[in-house]
Amino acid sequence: MLDGGFAVAVIDALTSHICVVDRDGVIVAVNQTWKDFTAANSNGKSIDHIGVSYLDVCRSSTGLAALEAPEFLNGLQAVLRGDDELFQIEYPCHSPTELRWFLARVSPLRRRDSMVTEGAVVSHMNITDRKLVELDVARLAATDALTGIPNRRFFDEFSAIEFSRVQRFGEPLSVLMIDLDHFKVINDENGHPAGDEVLRKVAMVGFHVLRACDVLARIGGEEFVCLLPGTGAAGARVAAEKLRLEIEQLAIKVGPETLSVTASIGVGEVCPGDTSISDAMRRADEALYLAKSAGRNCVRFQSECEDEDPTAS
Repeated sequence: MLDGGFAVAVIDALTSHICVVDRDGVIVAVNQTWKDFTAANSNGKSIDHIGVSYLDVCRSSTGLAALEAPEFLNGLQAVLRGDDELFQIEYPCHSPTELRWFLARVSPLRRRDSMVTEGAVVSHMNITDRKLVELDVARLAATDALTGIPNRRFFDEFSAIEFSRVQRFGEPLSVLMIDLDHFKVINDENGHPAGDEVLRKVAMVGFHVLRACDVLARIGGEEFVCLLPGTGAAGARVAAEKLRLEIEQLAIKVGPETLSVTASIGVGEVCPGDTSISDAMRRADEALYLAKSAGRNCVRFQSECEDEDPTAS
């Protein structure tokens, strides 16, 4: 199918990994980049892919790329049948030492002035640099620039996933609404840089007090929200009180001054009839209002799931 050295020289000059298969999906040619990549990822062993069924390679795929292998197999077969003119897919191909992503493209191989598909050209382009930039942009978009913890956008996405788990498996889930008491006074009397440092220190408390599976996010000026997966009302109140105490004990050095801060916390539990995490957040917000009305620096709980005293802490 690739007669003459000129055609081989052409595909060898390409930096993408190129593989040519016949109409049955059997590999009939690969370029030098393909050979070099294979050797580098097989401890230097020379592997001859000519005559190997690419379809079988897809079927027996292992590792991270195996997740995309069935879709790639279907796309390759569609091109070989003549059903599609192009198939492409992005997939991870990480090594023990580096993260890597590739863009795989499958195009039909036909003779000039013929619509008969005689095979396909498969290319794998390294897109790692682009993917790393995309991941970094996504991370920045999901992170509060001041405190370094997740922002409202990340919280909304994560909480939606956890809420779906509650609906599927009936696991408990609770939310804490946290508001720093008299934060405006801190800003007015000590300046906004001092207020920023207070916010950063409060965020750090979350790393020490909360579990790895919990998510503390900043959603407004001095407002935080915390999601507690697998935690019911009783456990959430214990976590909230521990968080409150740790914040109360903070001694925050700002220049010659040592500042302190307290927090009011409302606890809401996801109930069986809830349609989204917003229902639990609304209850937590109502409980937060009760905490402020009770004099601040305390925890309050609001539930519609069971008959509880909403002013109990």
